[in-house]
Amino acid sequence: MKMLLKGTGIPKIKQPVTIQIILILVSCLFVAIGQGSSFFETSHYTKVLVLTCIFLAYFAFLFYLKVTKRLISEDTAVTMMIFLGVLIRCSYVLLSGLYDRQHDAGVYTGIATDFVNPGHIGYIEYIYKFHKLPDLNPYELFAYYHPPFHHILSFLWLQLNIALGVAENLAFENLQVLTLLYSCLCMVVTYKILKILDIKGSGLFIGLAFMVFHPATVVMAGSVNNDMLTILFMCLIILGSLTWIREKNLKNLIKLALYIGFGMITKLNSAVLAIPLALVFLMHFISVIRSRQKADIIKWIKNYCIFGIVVAPIGLSWIVRNLIRFGEKPGVPVPGETSPMYTAGFSLWSRLGIPSLADWRIEFPFHPISARACSNTWVIMLHTSLFAEEYPTDLPDILLILCQITFVLAIIFSIATAVLLIVVLLKKKTLLEDKVFLLVGYVVMLISFAAFVIIYPYTCSSDFRYVAICLVYIAIALGLGNKYYLTQANTPAKGFFAKTAPVMMHIINWGVLTVLLFINVIYIFWERW
Repeated sequence: MKMLLKGTGIPKIKQPVTIQIILILVSCLFVAIGQGSSFFETSHYTKVLVLTCIFLAYFAFLFYLKVTKRLISEDTAVTMMIFLGVLIRCSYVLLSGLYDRQHDAGVYTGIATDFVNPGHIGYIEYIYKFHKLPDLNPYELFAYYHPPFHHILSFLWLQLNIALGVAENLAFENLQVLTLLYSCLCMVVTYKILKILDIKGSGLFIGLAFMVFHPATVVMAGSVNNDMLTILFMCLIILGSLTWIREKNLKNLIKLALYIGFGMITKLNSAVLAIPLALVFLMHFISVIRSRQKADIIKWIKNYCIFGIVVAPIGLSWIVRNLIRFGEKPGVPVPGETSPMYTAGFSLWSRLGIPSLADWRIEFPFHPISARACSNTWVIMLHTSLFAEEYPTDLPDILLILCQITFVLAIIFSIATAVLLIVVLLKKKTLLEDKVFLLVGYVVMLISFAAFVIIYPYTCSSDFRYVAICLVYIAIALGLGNKYYLTQANTPAKGFFAKTAPVMMHIINWGVLTVLLFINVIYIFWERW
């Protein structure tokens, strides 16, 4: 498994990934059975007791592997970490109902009615009821403007549940199983991204742990909207781009075209990653032209044309459909200026500038929804990254203190890891094409996020879910930071930065792990799940 594919520098990781995917599929199947059976209707405490027993069994097995020294293998340790992440996500879905902590979910009223309902659930129900995409202008009913790929997959899954005899209400509850699957697969794709960057040891474990145990994708595992599938496709675009950089062929190019195309008909902002990829394509094509090899030039013109032929019909199909049928350009319907979330009345600096100490609301670090309470994008982003859009009124004092500590640490280490990402990508050791793709991608992602907040000036536009793909970039930063400053730091240090970098890397490692530990402790004892 540690051998490299001949001439490519791409590590062989098929065996552990196969095991991880089997564990994910089996776990999701058990959740689907639990959600679609009488187990779903049992009391909350019965579910907690059953899940506690499962976690105890997991840790007993982990202890057995440790004692028998079978946990020494990197592949085994990674698989067990991912499996723990799967159990956490499965538990969250089983403890959360269809309408808990959702975004733009809407409602369903069942096959027996002819109501057309708003929201993502209503969108799915429309396809379920009428077996076609909505005939109405998608901008006339909330959430229908989204491209339909996630909703079509949800409809097919819903139909399968009904065909297997699952009651309609439980079949709708099982819609969460798809996003659970997407969230779990993101962990595997992140692992493959770290491996393709030749990250091993502590860098691999800490980088992967950041994705596995961060609460954002755990909460999103129980969602019913298209965000989680979008993040999965964006993860695949990053993986596919890094793979193509190392092995430039038509096969990898077509895979990339499919990832981007299907990402765009899930949610249009997937196309953001096409910008840094286009720069990498341009760099490569310039090198081909400079080679003056006519055959190679013709070959790559043909390959890039094939890429465009594959990606354009898929990715642009929803946009073209709405332009032809309804004369509608891409956009997002907005609540209006009377909404308490409306932020346009605040200065651009207060919304996108450096937050003041008062903006952070450290004494109660939760998103208040209202723009009057908080309008700064970066504060809202960090609030929602840790605690979603929860605003508890009955939090025990001890948990509130832990939330405050965790939030302060998160502020410090979110800044530290963002700086770390820039530093490691600018190092000479990082491949030039990796450097361009990852650094430009990260910057473009943040710029597009800021532009989105300006164009759609509401506090909900600043939710972390719109930039949750940044978790992968930070995982890369942690992985490369450990690789460059700890694992490969064998030569005598020269200069202040070289001497302090390993110390700073240790601080960042322990800081990130502390935040992950604290936030998971908070979620365990926070009686809202």
